[in-house]
Amino acid sequence: YAWDANEEYLFKAMVAFAMRRYSSKSTTQISNVLLCNVTDRVSFWFVVTDSSKNVTTVPGSEVEAAIRMNRNRINNAFLLSDKTLQFLKITSTLSPPVEPSTPVWLIVFGVVLCLIVAGIVFLIISGIRKHKK
Repeated sequence: YAWDANEEYLFKAMVAFAMRRYSSKSTTQISNVLLCNVTDRVSFWFVVTDSSKNVTTVPGSEVEAAIRMNRNRINNAFLLSDKTLQFLKITSTLSPPVEPSTPVWLIVFGVVLCLIVAGIVFLIISGIRKHKK
């Protein structure tokens, strides 16, 4: 994945968009999103500053909530999914795994029990046939 200045700008714009939608303030600008420790593997951490209070950072809980609320928009902007775009400390929006209505152990138990009963019935019937001959 080629991460360049344009991709960085898009990411900052998406975070600023998420913050604006979350807090209903129109003061968050792209310049308020600061990327730090950017690596070649597209790994970095970022902070969002509050422009109304000069250099004060927005609490992490607010940033997390804003990203959680707009996660699909961010994923779609980069043509990624929750499996490929990962935010640490922010749970993914993937749907939980589907659990069957009947537990698996109960199904296995039923199959084994049926095999045992079928074996017992077979032994009884074969014993009766041998006894008649």
